[in-house]
Amino acid sequence: MQVFALFDPSASHSFISADLVKTIERVKCPTKKPLLVQTPVEEIQADQVCSNINLVINKENFTVNLIVLESLGIPLALGNGWFCAHKGVIYGTEYKMLLTAPSGKKIEYHGGPLLPEEANAY
Repeated sequence: MQVFALFDPSASHSFISADLVKTIERVKCPTKKPLLVQTPVEEIQADQVCSNINLVINKENFTVNLIVLESLGIPLALGNGWFCAHKGVIYGTEYKMLLTAPSGKKIEYHGGPLLPEEANAY
């Protein structure tokens, strides 16, 4: 299944929308402690996580633990911890990102700008 993801190195954590969790039928587990997440729109309490979610980017497998947010306006937001763990570099004006896969392979991913409705949702 293809999913829109926001790569947000300014986010402290990685997040998944509750709607996407339902769609992909993943189990949610409680977090050790509730988190208070400040989004551009509101402050949200989060107390569930989906662990070891498999992501495929350019045919390379990555895993991520995602905090579930009820009102996340986008399906997936990958934050600074995940991004740094994979030695990510973003070339914003080119909509390009470099990552190192767990296999050690360096990959280049080309995305695109957010559409106005996507930008407003987040």
